[in-house]
Amino acid sequence: MNFLLTFVISFLVIYLVYYLIIVSRKKGLESFKKGAQAEYFKKVYNLDFRKIDLKRFANSLSLTNAFIMSAVITIIEIFDNLIVKMAVGFILIIPLMLVSYKFLGEKYRKDDKNV
Repeated sequence: MNFLLTFVISFLVIYLVYYLIIVSRKKGLESFKKGAQAEYFKKVYNLDFRKIDLKRFANSLSLTNAFIMSAVITIIEIFDNLIVKMAVGFILIIPLMLVSYKFLGEKYRKDDKNV
């Protein structure tokens, strides 16, 4: 039960911070559009942010990022040693990002073609 609580609290905190800083502010959305994550989705998945609702995409990405970080935080809480926690965290974060971003990119690429 402790792990579930860790996941839920970390997910809510990460998502709310991301939402308040990026998604809900116009200036945040403008900086998001020029950021590294948006460039990644433009280059890898050929997304056109003129056709996609940027606020909806930023919100989906914030949910995805909150899930990734919360999952990693919850999993590393299993270990006691700091070095092991860091190693497991680094090993987990890249594959989780690649898989999650692939699902998100494919979903928005399909939506982009339907518009």
